[in-house]
Amino acid sequence: MKEDKRERIRDAAISVFAEKGFSEARADEIAERAGVAVGTIYNYFANKEAILIDIFEAEFTRLKEFYQHLRRSGLPVVEQIRQILKEHFARLEERQELIRVLQRERFKLLEHPGAEPLELYREIVAYVEELLREGIENGLLRECNPRIIAHALFGAVESVTHCSMICSPEESQQLFREAPEELAKFIWRGITLEGG
Repeated sequence: MKEDKRERIRDAAISVFAEKGFSEARADEIAERAGVAVGTIYNYFANKEAILIDIFEAEFTRLKEFYQHLRRSGLPVVEQIRQILKEHFARLEERQELIRVLQRERFKLLEHPGAEPLELYREIVAYVEELLREGIENGLLRECNPRIIAHALFGAVESVTHCSMICSPEESQQLFREAPEELAKFIWRGITLEGG
């Protein structure tokens, strides 16, 4: 029950942050959408910023668990990268408000260098970096700096995500459908030994 209320507050905050932006959002609006008293919010979160950090933490924890599951699957490196991209863009389609908040407010995390979400994000990038390193060691990929390529991959994904926020809903859906395969090919052709 307690976790259910916390989730309701988190979901309401996502909705308010997506609509108004973090700075303009007010605790009473979040409480109203969550169907709780304003004081109840403070039983779960110290302040509005703590809610935002919790939103990032919940999403990055979910991603980390997905990546760990993928890692145990034994799929080839290229297929794991493709699955990561498919998961990301399926999530975009499913939770557009959440993605808008993550995209718009991500730099708030930099104000808290030791925050759990930032550490989780680093772990997620490190996972992709490790995948790439494994591909190099197994002779599937050309010699490259896996850390730079992992960050470039995340940068490409963020760029398409940002683009989806300024497109019409129909254009966004098309982007979400086509992006996983297009980005997988784009990255893969740049780092495979054969170039394709």
